[in-house]
Order: sequence, then C-alpha cells, then structure tokens
Amino acid sequence: MKVTRRQACLASVAAFRPLVRTAGQPLIEIWYGDTQSVGQCGDLQEDFNLIGHVEPWREIDSLLYSVNGTDWIARAPTPLAFRAYRRLVEEGDFNADIPIGLLKPGANTIVVTAKLWDGRTASKQVTVHLRPGSSLLPFKVEWSKIDDPQKVGQYVDGKWSLEKNGLRTRQVGYDRVFLVGERSWKDYEVRTSITVHEVKQMSGGNGVGVILRFAGHISGGPRFFPSWQPKWGYQPFGAIGWLRWPSPFAPKPRKQFFPGDSDLTIDLSEFPAFSQGVCYGVRFACETLPGTDSEGVTRYSFKLWPESEREPENWDWQQVQTSRTALRTGGAALIAHHIDVTFGDVIVTPVPRS
Repeated sequence: MKVTRRQACLASVAAFRPLVRTAGQPLIEIWYGDTQSVGQCGDLQEDFNLIGHVEPWREIDSLLYSVNGTDWIARAPTPLAFRAYRRLVEEGDFNADIPIGLLKPGANTIVVTAKLWDGRTASKQVTVHLRPGSSLLPFKVEWSKIDDPQKVGQYVDGKWSLEKNGLRTRQVGYDRVFLVGERSWKDYEVRTSITVHEVKQMSGGNGVGVILRFAGHISGGPRFFPSWQPKWGYQPFGAIGWLRWPSPFAPKPRKQFFPGDSDLTIDLSEFPAFSQGVCYGVRFACETLPGTDSEGVTRYSFKLWPESEREPENWDWQQVQTSRTALRTGGAALIAHHIDVTFGDVIVTPVPRS
C-alpha cells in the first residue's frame, strides 16, 4: 500500500510524542489579557509580542494567527512554534512576533487558531490597540504607581508579574526580557535594582542584568540567524552588563560584559558578596565616544552594590567596544536568563556627550 507524505509525517510524530486524545476543543490562553495595547511607549521594536499557551499541545497540527481578518501568516516563514525551544520555555507556549506595521491606528483584531491532527479547531480573539506615544528621556518607571507594565514598556518574552517591590519573572527560563524606551535612544544610563530569589538550571550560564541599545529579535542579520516564529536572533544589540554564573560549579556569579556583536564575553571580576534575597543596585551606561559615530565606538560602564549601602563612586568596570554591527541606538531591556528575579524601579537619564 502506498504511504502518503502526510501518513508518513503522522507516523513520525507518533514515534516521538504520545498522542493523548482529549475531549472537547483546544484551549488557548493569552497572557496579559484579551485586550492589550502597543505604541503608547513609542517605537520600541518592530514587533508586538502576543504571548500565551495552548493545550493539548501533543495533538496540535498547526498554530496560526491572522490580523484584522487577513491570513497574512501564509507569507511568513513558519507557523507559530509551540514546542519548548529558546524563547519558549514550556511545551505549548507560543510567542507571536506580530509586525506593528500590520496594525492600523486604534483597535485591531488578532485571531489565534489551533488545528489538531483529527480536524478539530479552536480560535481565540484578542484586541490590540495601536496607540500613539513616546518614551522621552529622562524616563522613570515606579512599579508601585502603575497597574499594567505595558503602559511603560513591552513584554518581549515569558510570564511576569507586577508585585509590591517590582517586576518579577513568573516563568523562569531562556532570556526573559522586558523592554523600555525607544529605538532612537542613544547615549544614556539605566538605574534599577535586582533581587535574585533563585538560580535555576544552567543553560549556557545563568545571568541577570540589563541590555543597552536593544531593538528586538531578528532573522538573518550579520550572524545569519534562521527564520523562526518567534524569531530568536538576539544580536546585534549594544551590550549587556550583568551577573553571570559561568558553570554549575560556580556558587558565586561574576560581573560580565557581553558585547553586542558576538558571544566573546568578558568576565571582569567575581562577586563573592552575592546572596540570594538581597537587593542590589545596578547602574549601566553607554556613551558614544567623541568623533567616533561612524566607527561605532562606545564606552560601557557598569556597577553593582548592595542597596543597603552607599553607592560606590567608581565603576566596577568600563569597556570600550568598537563595532560596525553592534547597535548604536535602542532601548533598555531587563533580562533574566534562568533566574527568578525581581527588578525594582527603573530610571533612565541621558548621558551628555563628553
């Protein structure tokens, strides 16, 4: 008997994942609500991230979405991924990179549709409002004074919760990111705080800190990242300043500089005083050096200290990065890589050209 390509595909799927038949329709959960907004903070990145979870993921054939009734996903590289990989922590998670250029001013209807192998389908409708706005410097986020973090920034990855002391990762995994600012931001410094609750499993070295000059994930680019949905190309950016646990045998983290154009990280010093549950102040700055705009030369300065103590006068480290591909403008991203952490209030101020 001749075996069709679809039959072969089904057999292959059955070989590596058990098909547990469930009654009823697929369940699509949209994190952060069925009504959301984008644009009120200005031009942060080219995509709006619609994030959620779908079940039963083992039985799903495809996960698609449409914008304002147009099934544009047929022109995209792939349907939505719903298997755990990089930006997706758990099986069934999804993260739709929806180009903001497809949205019209005002209310937009996004429909996510799950199709199962046996023909069942289910859809979830979300309203996304495209609003005008900006994030001018100086810029300040006081978490206790807002009820929705998307009023001051954008969820890029994962599940977060707004708590009394700040914004906390509620789904720990690969590069949990929350973005503030605009792609036009250039020379500035970020002040915030971090309280690490738990360091989870290792994945290329756990880390927590801030990305400067971040403008979203990409496909292609200087490092030829593959097409995916969601995109997982993480460079170029400006640079990362953070605490990094280089191995599972390192009980204490190191203060590290992560350049915006490669993975050739630089460990600057160990941080032996680190303790979980202690709040640490963070200050990270980027400054284009005079006369080097065309060459991409930026000085990055970083310091970290217990918030219960006076801020030290000197920087913990300063690094001069010369790169034609690292971004020279972009917003600031709070980043937690396999870390359960709370970020405190965020203050961003311009750095005067020296």
